Amino acid sequence: MIKYDLIVVGAGISGLSLASYATSAGLTTLVLEKSNRTGGCFHSHRFQGEAEGFWLELGAHTCYNSYGGLIGLMEQYGLMGSILPREKLSFMMLVGNQIKSITSQLSFPELITSAWRIFSLKKEGESVASYYGRIVGNKNFQRVFAPAFNAVISQRANDFPADMLFNKRPRRKDVIKSYTLKGGLSSVTDTLSAIPGLTLATGVTVTRLAKSGEQYVVELSDGRSFETARLAIAVPPPEGSKLAGEISPPLAQALGKIGVETIETVGVAVKKSRLSVPLLAGIIAPQDDFYSAVSRDTLSHPEYRGFAFHFKSGRLPLEGKLKRIAEVLGVKAGELEQVVERESRLPSPVVGHGAITADIDRAIAGSKLFVTGNYFAGMAIEDCIVRSKKEFARLSAKM
Repeated sequence: MIKYDLIVVGAGISGLSLASYATSAGLTTLVLEKSNRTGGCFHSHRFQGEAEGFWLELGAHTCYNSYGGLIGLMEQYGLMGSILPREKLSFMMLVGNQIKSITSQLSFPELITSAWRIFSLKKEGESVASYYGRIVGNKNFQRVFAPAFNAVISQRANDFPADMLFNKRPRRKDVIKSYTLKGGLSSVTDTLSAIPGLTLATGVTVTRLAKSGEQYVVELSDGRSFETARLAIAVPPPEGSKLAGEISPPLAQALGKIGVETIETVGVAVKKSRLSVPLLAGIIAPQDDFYSAVSRDTLSHPEYRGFAFHFKSGRLPLEGKLKRIAEVLGVKAGELEQVVERESRLPSPVVGHGAITADIDRAIAGSKLFVTGNYFAGMAIEDCIVRSKKEFARLSAKM
């Protein structure tokens, strides 16, 4: 049986960042990923054929200079020279099948009479609806802010904990405020996947996690097994719950309490000459079959424009999705090129979620079992890396 100092189950940004810290510290590290690609929600689809060289983000689409952990990794692995600025464009709203500005949908009198509450209300213990609804006014919230927040997290945001939606962080003034990378954000996870000393296996399914004395045993569906003194779980909560059942029932129980939402993303490229839709960062869709459409317009291309539509799960077959995309963009379905699909499973926390993450931390305290992901302090890229850094600090203390 092959032994490693650390085995990480899951090769999204959470798992790969933790693996990178461990590898840099000299630990032999194995990362196992069920999918045939790494990156998780870092998914820059690179088109082929006539659109070769054009890419589109199907998952996370923007990085900020407040992402200190991400910037640290980019500096360590030589990616700072790949930063590309994003053009300053606005999100717009789809109202009656017409694209309109967000401000045109706001009631400013209601906003003025409600906004003062921002100075007295606390986010802790409040949902997105209960907190922001009182600050912007109920009509503004239902008409504009609720759909906008739904678009941010690609799911219904009303019951989401208000203190998890946005996290204020110090900004790196030597880095532009918002950016992407040459080749897309997958450049980060592609680089982390290829770190010298890190062993990566994709397209493999972990069927069992077990204990053998002080060691963890990881068994795969193909019959292979590995042994490690340290084990990290970096997969969606339901999958983590199933895997942890034998090695830590309390952890499995805590992870099983976290809901997830499935998002069906369809990406398309369209020739510029076919489109009359104004340049925009994205489209917010109230009461539609999709939450939002994120545009590639923030990074101009001479011939193509691209859009990633984030659909609600189970609403439409692919043909129906393409028909709706064509209607929104004002083109024929046959003019949608390079169609690509992706399914994501995102955590769906509610008020009181902090008690669950506290149970997770209690379940793994004092052990060499580590858990990381996008469901601790928040769902942003940086939240994943912050959690991985905390878990690596705990791991280092036991070395």
